[in-house]
Amino acid sequence: MSSRGAAAGSERPFVGLRPFEYGDHKFFFGREGELDALERQIEQNRFVAVVGRSGCGKSSLIRAGLRARLEKVPGHRWSWVEIRPGDSPIRELAQGLAGLTRRSGDLLEAWADRFELILSKSSFGIGEALAHIPGLREGEGRRVLLFVDQFEELFQFADFWSESKLDVMAAAERRDEATMFVRLLLTAMKSPLLPMHIIVSMRSDFLGRCAGFHGLPEAVSRSQFLVPGMTRDQREDVIRKPVQLAGGQIDPRLVQRALNDFSDDPDQLPNLQQIMMRCWERAYHRDAQQVGHRPHLTIDDYTRSAV
Repeated sequence: MSSRGAAAGSERPFVGLRPFEYGDHKFFFGREGELDALERQIEQNRFVAVVGRSGCGKSSLIRAGLRARLEKVPGHRWSWVEIRPGDSPIRELAQGLAGLTRRSGDLLEAWADRFELILSKSSFGIGEALAHIPGLREGEGRRVLLFVDQFEELFQFADFWSESKLDVMAAAERRDEATMFVRLLLTAMKSPLLPMHIIVSMRSDFLGRCAGFHGLPEAVSRSQFLVPGMTRDQREDVIRKPVQLAGGQIDPRLVQRALNDFSDDPDQLPNLQQIMMRCWERAYHRDAQQVGHRPHLTIDDYTRSAV
């Protein structure tokens, strides 16, 4: 199940406006070439920055595409950690790493408290924290992929580029924490014995703000993956293939109308998912009373859904 709603499936093959989650991966189409390139990046680099415009599908590409790909690689066992910097990046990182212990409730929080203390004391904190987790020690053969989603939140947290509403001491503490967070990531990236890869997603309009952190511009430049807009063929896969996988049918006129209405502007991808979800729901409920029904999406469903 998705953390933001029911996972995509045969009764609802489109996700609407929300990003794709790992649970939706069977219904994630259109990015095979990009996933081939991104998988190579991960194998060759310990730190990868996935960059693109807002709404272009950065998070979906990583969650529903890359994660599913990595799980199929023979001989590799990956543990997945996903965080967002939010308003407390060190705490968020501690809680993400604590999740690898597979504890819950008070025990999980106790591990997070312990890791937060470790992370706050040393730039080698990620390696020190992982050393406490059974199954992740050297020689165990398992690797960790740390996904820092919406990395630009760190810049907003540090508040380097705007007039802060915080007092001087609170602002300084935030900037120190943001700086420590980046040091933790870069140190982990450079540690040859640490079984960790790091991938961050970031809006392209925030790229220049990496300059506020020592070593970050170089790391981003070495292994940056710029998410391209989808071609017409790729967008056709996004429209057709989920319907086919869910056992439905779709009017060719609907496909052509949707392709014409939604250009290669990456900002339009969530809106395309939303319109197709409405089309599916309309067809599904209309045809539900038919014996052995298979929803058939028509141009009329599209016209009515687009209103």
